[in-house]
Amino acid sequence: MTLWPSLPYDREETVLSYADRLSMMHTGSGMERLVRDLGINIEHFTSGREDAVSAFAETIRLPLEDVKKGVIRVLQRRASFRGEDISKPFLSPRAARYCPSCLAEDGQRADRRFRLIWGFRHVVRCDRHSAWLIDTPCKNETNLRLAIGPKTLGETQTTSTETPDYLSWLRVRLDGRSLPDNSWMADQTLEQVLAASEMLGAILEHGHRVAVMKLSPEQTEEATDIGFSIYSEGPEAISEALDAIRITSPATAVQAGALAHYGQLYDWLHRRSNVIDPGPIRDILRDHIIKNSAVEPGTKVLGVEITERKYHTIQSLSAEVDIPRVRLSRVLKRLGQLPEDATEVDCGNAVFEAAKTVPMIEAFKSAVRLQDVPDYIGATKGQFEALYRMDIVKPLVPRTSRGSVRNVAFSQQHLDEFLQGLQELPLLADDIEGDFHPVAYACQRGAGLFEDVFVDIQAGRICGYRHPDKVGIRAVHVDLSSISKLKKSA
Repeated sequence: MTLWPSLPYDREETVLSYADRLSMMHTGSGMERLVRDLGINIEHFTSGREDAVSAFAETIRLPLEDVKKGVIRVLQRRASFRGEDISKPFLSPRAARYCPSCLAEDGQRADRRFRLIWGFRHVVRCDRHSAWLIDTPCKNETNLRLAIGPKTLGETQTTSTETPDYLSWLRVRLDGRSLPDNSWMADQTLEQVLAASEMLGAILEHGHRVAVMKLSPEQTEEATDIGFSIYSEGPEAISEALDAIRITSPATAVQAGALAHYGQLYDWLHRRSNVIDPGPIRDILRDHIIKNSAVEPGTKVLGVEITERKYHTIQSLSAEVDIPRVRLSRVLKRLGQLPEDATEVDCGNAVFEAAKTVPMIEAFKSAVRLQDVPDYIGATKGQFEALYRMDIVKPLVPRTSRGSVRNVAFSQQHLDEFLQGLQELPLLADDIEGDFHPVAYACQRGAGLFEDVFVDIQAGRICGYRHPDKVGIRAVHVDLSSISKLKKSA
């Protein structure tokens, strides 16, 4: 069958809208009459089944690829659009909203076109006329002509606010224009970008318990615009937004779960996004939860089992390092991991990075006290103080950290590594020529300050040797005659 005269196909409208306009031209009746006359199942066509759409395109001699771009495939639990799985509320073929200015430009009632972009839930304005979309009297109709009926068009309600960036982005995607190569959203579906943007913006704007589906159209646009400005910047910006969401959470107890910390964002990704993949926002939130919560190994977070602990509570840390909780609180204060004035409640609500805190506490349990370090490394008190001052021998708590001035202690492992470095010096043998003396004696005989000589030994500028019968600094010997010659040449 060949239809003549032909009717130009507008790529901005839905296929159902075009079919109705075409039917009105040729039959004087709505879409059902023409589709039935073409031998196509009406229900199959309105639900966007591929065989019905292909038959329609072939019969009226339109490129199938162009027609497919205006088709919304409606299934039992979901829908799809241009090869992307979407939820039914995200994009609907129903003619529920329209722009009066656009329809006035279309002309007669039979020539009115339902623009595809009006079917997106997040689109609440006409970006062509800067006007709010108006609800049709019959929202369940897929046919705009029937949805409005004989009633006059509503009055255009212009808006003075600028067109949101997300709407401009959506227009570019629908038109098939290329996006910047560095856009991290290029491989994400329309719903993944807009749904995540809306949720981020809604929580930041309206709080953790916001009912997204109950927001007004203007609030939906504002929330999506706020979220899109963050989401389009990429994972780092999203993580910063999650920081803000967590900080503003009403939850105060460390035992509070992710739902309390992240509100409806977590609820959406945990329970309500099982049919449609929400995209990378789920992985970003999971990483944020793991980095900021004391998640037990074996716990499932947003569908993935956590095998490695990232953070401890004081209770789990107490069990890990085998130190009673009260004593552990004192230890953590000494280590600068808790404020000195932290209350019991403060301690209970704190979280500690496992990879950093556990080794620190284990080192603290076997730490060497300040007054015992000189003997441990075989040094005089003055030599130790020089090494301490130059950060060659470092305390367990850095001197610039909180709690560093009290109960100064040194990791036994750190001191052992220092001694091991001295053990690697060549052994002082009887057949080596030179005027060898302990480094302390050499410094007293004009070799220089101890700390300078020791640094030169470490750097290889002065040859240091190790006495076989001594340990630590006491074992370090140098050739006094060689140092004298070195100083004279300098």
